[in-house]
Amino acid sequence: MNLSDIVVLQVIPRLNSGGAERTTLEIAQALTRVGAKAIVVTEGGRLADDICTAGGEVIKLPVASKNPIRIIANIWKIRKIIRDYGATLVHARSRAPAISAFFAARWQGVPFVTTYHSTYSQPRREPFKSIKNFYSSIMARGDRVIANSHFIGNLIAQRHQTGNDRVRVIYRGLDSTYFDPEKITPKAVAAMCAQWGVDENDRVVLFPSRISPTKGQMVVIEAVAQLGPALKQGLKVVLPGPELATPDYIALLQQRIGQAGLGDIVKLVPECRNMPVAYLAADVAIGGSLIRPEAFGRTAIEAQGMGCPVIANQEGGPAETVLDEDAVGVDAFTGWLIPPENPVALAVALEKALSLTPAERARLRTRARAHIMTRFNADQMRIDTLAVYDELLGCDLAVFYKKIVKQASL
Repeated sequence: MNLSDIVVLQVIPRLNSGGAERTTLEIAQALTRVGAKAIVVTEGGRLADDICTAGGEVIKLPVASKNPIRIIANIWKIRKIIRDYGATLVHARSRAPAISAFFAARWQGVPFVTTYHSTYSQPRREPFKSIKNFYSSIMARGDRVIANSHFIGNLIAQRHQTGNDRVRVIYRGLDSTYFDPEKITPKAVAAMCAQWGVDENDRVVLFPSRISPTKGQMVVIEAVAQLGPALKQGLKVVLPGPELATPDYIALLQQRIGQAGLGDIVKLVPECRNMPVAYLAADVAIGGSLIRPEAFGRTAIEAQGMGCPVIANQEGGPAETVLDEDAVGVDAFTGWLIPPENPVALAVALEKALSLTPAERARLRTRARAHIMTRFNADQMRIDTLAVYDELLGCDLAVFYKKIVKQASL
């Protein structure tokens, strides 16, 4: 099969700012670079233009809907897209659209790939647990099932009894050209601080996760409340994105911030869309949920890639990406792993991070970026994903992409 004959159809609810969305874009970029065609079926989002700029095509369908009637209707619509565009492989990245994509792909006789992007939490009680597990099982029904961490690979095996012959662990990767500290000017960092209402001399704790009870902003507030007066002096805790959160939860956070006397320390700021600058403006970042295990933990590798010390949940994907001080020692660590829902442990980790000397911080910055660029770079993720497509299509997408990467590095 010629590479120009390969048409990969990715299906994702929306194209906004999450890890699944950015991975969709990165795979579309890789496909077009080797001469294949990339199509993305989605409801839209701000990354849609980037797909088109990369040479891909975006087709808008209401695939975010969980309405059974809509899901069934989408089977016929996606099947028509597969037929009209000559799609040779379908790759689904979320449950509701995966149901439609699965039946459409089977109907047209093309390979079906899924990426298990989340832990897909389950109710504790039956029959709700069984129903939710059945709903999530569509993500384990691909001809190949991509897990974005070994943690997720093990979860798939335990929950769905999916064999290793179909599961491929592929870590998400960091785009080294976008997350590049050398491209960020001091002026850009100063502008970010000004947007946050933070002085450049302040010590900044950044928690760039969606503001939600499942992420753990309340744990951060409780931890900061436990810090001593010296550490609180000149400290700012930045929580981006209150406009995207539920008003009730924001009100609850603001109430607790006031009760703890942290009104001058904890700042709720608008959503940040320039994360490379944000990480350079921070002294320490909290990577991912402090409540539930993260499937992978994109913010943890982003922070490390920008040389920012990171604190993350010891359960889930970050345990595979963060080099914990207690595990690897003071000469090799890139952050701290702490138990979930533990403000005491978070307070201890914050004290360590905020107490780093300039020399210690500089050494950490160098080794953290090297760690991420070596093991979690975007090109390796692209190569590994294209290799999965190769397994099913009998082609050489990964080989050609490797050549492109090698030539670009010369």
